Amino acid sequence: MSIIHTPLPKIGAPPINPLLKAPVLAVGLVGPTGAGKTSLVEVTARQLRGKARLGVIIVNPAAERDADRISRYCDHAETVCAARADLDVILPVLPRFDFNELDLLLMDVIAPLDGVPFFGQDATVAVLSVAAGDDKAPLYKDLLTQAQLLILNKADLQRHVMFDRGVFWGDVRRINPDLDLIEVSTYENRGVDRWLTWLDRRRQEKQTHYFPTEHTQSETSFG
Repeated sequence: MSIIHTPLPKIGAPPINPLLKAPVLAVGLVGPTGAGKTSLVEVTARQLRGKARLGVIIVNPAAERDADRISRYCDHAETVCAARADLDVILPVLPRFDFNELDLLLMDVIAPLDGVPFFGQDATVAVLSVAAGDDKAPLYKDLLTQAQLLILNKADLQRHVMFDRGVFWGDVRRINPDLDLIEVSTYENRGVDRWLTWLDRRRQEKQTHYFPTEHTQSETSFG
């Protein structure tokens, strides 16, 4: 297991992105600070411990502290101490992983307001929270347009804050009517089973694409 402080990369020719041809399912968890992305990674790692081989990349100014929470549950963790994630920041970290020895790679990054970061991930998961209010979906329109799944996190806080589900989901549906939606409370472990099922389905789809001539299903299950 490795936890490494990664400085901002120097300007130069970028290496080839190994994720583009890797068999591992790579998922970007993208959302604002405080949405509970790292808590989601942590509960995912706990649930998958002993069931699947998990790698994690955390990109934020406090990445080392967050990685301390995650590293005990996953097979390989890397940190990038940076406020903004882009391909140049992620690329130096990727060669440290053996993607043939992982079933899942989760990348925990802060969402920018101007576009969606792409690192070679197979899926982008938007993470917003009840605590931030029911008016945040339009603020992250670009993210919701390009994401394959939206997780509404901290659902257990709805009884303590002003949050209108109808307003929030109405905004989401107007932005992306085809977006998969899951409400999660990592504190109460609610919705986590649906999240793991979604990951497992995406992993099976990736395997079918990566190994088109193999008809046997992987014995590894996220459920």
